Amino acid sequence: MEQDGAAKKLTGQILLNWLTAAADGHGGIQSVVPLSTSGLTDTYRITLADTTVFDFAVTNGKGISDISPKSTSGLNVTYEIKYSDGTTSTFVVKNGAKGDKGDTPQVWVRYASQEPTAASHDFGILPDDWMGFYSGFAETAPTDWQQYLWFKIKGEKGDTGAPAVLVQRSTTYMVSDSGTIVPSGSWQSEIPNVPQGKYLWTRTVLTFNTGSPVTSYSVSRMGIDGTGAVSTVCGVAPNSSGNVNLSASDVGALAASGGIVTGNILLDGYLTMGVGRQIVMEGNLVTGLGAPSDNADAANKGYVDTALIGARTASVSATLTVAGWTGSAPYVQSVTITGLTDAKKAMAYPIYGSDTPANVALKEACGMVSFASRSGSVLTFTCLEDKPTVDIPITVEVYV
Repeated sequence: MEQDGAAKKLTGQILLNWLTAAADGHGGIQSVVPLSTSGLTDTYRITLADTTVFDFAVTNGKGISDISPKSTSGLNVTYEIKYSDGTTSTFVVKNGAKGDKGDTPQVWVRYASQEPTAASHDFGILPDDWMGFYSGFAETAPTDWQQYLWFKIKGEKGDTGAPAVLVQRSTTYMVSDSGTIVPSGSWQSEIPNVPQGKYLWTRTVLTFNTGSPVTSYSVSRMGIDGTGAVSTVCGVAPNSSGNVNLSASDVGALAASGGIVTGNILLDGYLTMGVGRQIVMEGNLVTGLGAPSDNADAANKGYVDTALIGARTASVSATLTVAGWTGSAPYVQSVTITGLTDAKKAMAYPIYGSDTPANVALKEACGMVSFASRSGSVLTFTCLEDKPTVDIPITVEVYV
């Protein structure tokens, strides 16, 4: 409570007596409600039954309203405490220093023909019955077999199965108009009459004591009699045996057994050659070739030149400099690679020299580069945490 501008401490009984005295002659207390708050002071109003009012102030204690960081200097962070009465104070927290980077974890895999033991533990890099895994920080594969966790990856040889025995065989027949599509319908156990030009299908089903039945088909065509046969072919009549012997010149073709052709040959269609056959040009040209569309087609010079230009690999050197990193974690640096397009692929790798300390520093710098992205001819490298403190010379190979 506050009286005459000074805070007063009242017991519950004194406050009750005071309220009773104030209400005496006014018909009792109708309500007690808060009116306003200013800083730590709350003002309350007592309304009596006859509408008489009394106002009194209550001063609250000082509390904390907010704690937040205000400034940072090295590892020290200064925090500010704000109190409910408007006053403030500060305190300093010292953070721990950043630790060294840990070693790079490694996984090594080795194989053995049998489970390694103290008496016999030969193992190597070629796949075998047993596989061993090492997980740790060794820069090279450990030679101690006990450093690996071994698993058997090849099962034991199974038992020999029972021999297959033919237990049933059935042969049935059907007539069809096609010699390539297996007919559907009712198969007959007896050979049917086959009209001229129709096909006779034979189905053989072999049933063994194991597995599903094996079904095979054979097909033959019923010949057509000689009625309406031609009397000559390309002007050549049949011989006494009824055969027509034609030469290449009879049908307007080149000799099948080879020979020399003089003058130009104009093709109005495809030239098909048998397996192992050759056309020897004797230094002459094959001109007017179209663009190939099949893997077995010949290609003209223009098509080949264009394909070689697109397939040529280019090697471009660049350097990721210390001063070139921008931003603040993540840091980024971009380089333009001549010849690189969205349609081509690229591979970037660092260039090491003969100086071992410089190579170690370069390796650590490369470890800080998290990833690279590309857009057109620009490669952008990103460091998510720390940025390199040495230049990184790189080579970028551009290829199809």
